[in-house]
Amino acid sequence: MSNFLRRSPRRATASARLRRGLSLFPFLWVICVALAGSLALTAPPARVAPRAPTPVDSVHITLLGTTDLHGHVEPLDYYTNTPANLGLAKIATLIRQARAEQPNALLLDSGDTIQGTPLAYYFAEKDTHATNPMMLLMNSLGYDAMAVGNHEFNFGLDVLWKAKREAQFPILGANIEQAYSGGVPYFKPYIIKQVDGVRVAIVGFVTPGIPRWEIPEHYRGYIFEPIVEAAKRVIPEVRKQADLVVVIAHSGLGPDPAANQAANSDEIAGENVMYALAEQVPGIDVILFGHTHHEVQELFVNGVLLVQAKNWGGSLARVDVNMKRDAAGHWEVQSKHSTTIPATDSVAADPEILKLAAPYEAATQKYLDTPVATSPRELSGATERFVDGPLVTLINRVQMEYGQADVSMATMFYPGARIPAGNVTIRQLAALYVYENTLYTVEMTGAQLRQALEHAATFFQPWPLPAGATLKLPDYGADSALGVSYKIDLTKPASQRITNLTFKGHPLGDTEKLRVAINNYRYTGGGQYSYKGLPILYRSPQEIRDLIIEYVTRTGTIPAEPDHNWEIVPREAVDALRTLSESDSRHPTTRLAFPRVAPAVFAAQRVSAAAGAR
Repeated sequence: MSNFLRRSPRRATASARLRRGLSLFPFLWVICVALAGSLALTAPPARVAPRAPTPVDSVHITLLGTTDLHGHVEPLDYYTNTPANLGLAKIATLIRQARAEQPNALLLDSGDTIQGTPLAYYFAEKDTHATNPMMLLMNSLGYDAMAVGNHEFNFGLDVLWKAKREAQFPILGANIEQAYSGGVPYFKPYIIKQVDGVRVAIVGFVTPGIPRWEIPEHYRGYIFEPIVEAAKRVIPEVRKQADLVVVIAHSGLGPDPAANQAANSDEIAGENVMYALAEQVPGIDVILFGHTHHEVQELFVNGVLLVQAKNWGGSLARVDVNMKRDAAGHWEVQSKHSTTIPATDSVAADPEILKLAAPYEAATQKYLDTPVATSPRELSGATERFVDGPLVTLINRVQMEYGQADVSMATMFYPGARIPAGNVTIRQLAALYVYENTLYTVEMTGAQLRQALEHAATFFQPWPLPAGATLKLPDYGADSALGVSYKIDLTKPASQRITNLTFKGHPLGDTEKLRVAINNYRYTGGGQYSYKGLPILYRSPQEIRDLIIEYVTRTGTIPAEPDHNWEIVPREAVDALRTLSESDSRHPTTRLAFPRVAPAVFAAQRVSAAAGAR
């Protein structure tokens, strides 16, 4: 037998082991089956997929709104350096209180934010490297969106673009178009936020009057579409994507088309159109608006809820909206109402905002307290809209000198301005001219100057007052002139009130050519003056405020007397205006009443949903 076939002892042993193992297999199989059954009995049950949460059927959303903050942070009147119930620091306290009560809150602003106080001016013109203080503070408060305002353009595009870059929230402008592609930043028309499952659209608009008020360099590259026209294009697009549509607009109520109301005589076309927007553009639920510095607590127009907070942080607008699902599962507005919460004495300034603002405020105060001249006596701007006084005379002298003009026209923007006897600081001088206007010198004929003076005279009521009329102080549109002599006779009809108009001692001829100094706001139609299109002979790159400070610093004194070149007659009308002015000066809110925009025809109002819905 060959070795291959012969079985070796080792191989035989292995075969025996294999046979024994196979003989045990049935027994092992039974044990495995038993173990498997035992494990199956003791294993946890299989995991069941969690049930989807039942969708909520109602959501409460709160909208918090500020507007026309104009650089006000601390509760302070910069020009008198006295406490005031205003400013973002107080509003921040109200914001935090509202959020603690209602977590589903959106924080919105309706524009005119980065201009209006010495603080805003200093960090736009003097210290241009620091973060814009308003953007810093609004970022810290977690604003969700802001509408651009017309005063955002006052310092020029570089300052606006810098603020836009620094903002951690969108600055919206649905009616701002780029004149050409590239070169200028884009303003988003709207955003959509999710709030507890509800899609909330926020759409921003700005009054289109910016080209009427600003020099071209301050808005170059942008086109401003009428608000209602833009809304008719944008709102239907937004409505398809949102459950709740909220407009933040820098534009006032304006006339009510349904009531055939006429626009205020001092408004430009399309400046204030919130009535028209609510009535003519379907699909809007809530409008938080601004621009006119007149608080509106609650107003329903065509089913749209409108609210406007007080300017300068005088109050916080609050809108409460209850959303409910319909049978198809879609969200709909069940109820909505609004109010404004005032920044009263009992509202403390928010410590976090004060801490963030402290270095900005310190730099501003140091700048304002710099002494630059002296005054022989105390001077007040309270009556200088209707009495020839030294402060408006100073403004006109500055404009005449720097503009090399024959005549100058100016007004007292801030009747609360005071110049103390003795040392005069930048603070007091800045109060004489609270806006960033620049100086223009234009060519006029004698007839055109007379027309301008007649227009200024329309800001005064006729005398004696018609039966039932209430005496009112003239607003910021009442310019007076230096370089000519004249009287304003309030007993005469409009367009015939300017009498005894002379220039250099002789009656001013209609065809006589004059160099007349005005500001850029007036040139572009502010106050409804008809200067636009007149030849521009000179345009200063500096603000008139800076020219006043430079002039007074150089001369070292404030003139104590006016030129006595104009007056209002009869004397009884002046005495009545003076008495009314003295009465108004006893009320703190008088200091706030100098908007650069036209005064709205509506005061603060509250209309109930039942009585006011139309």
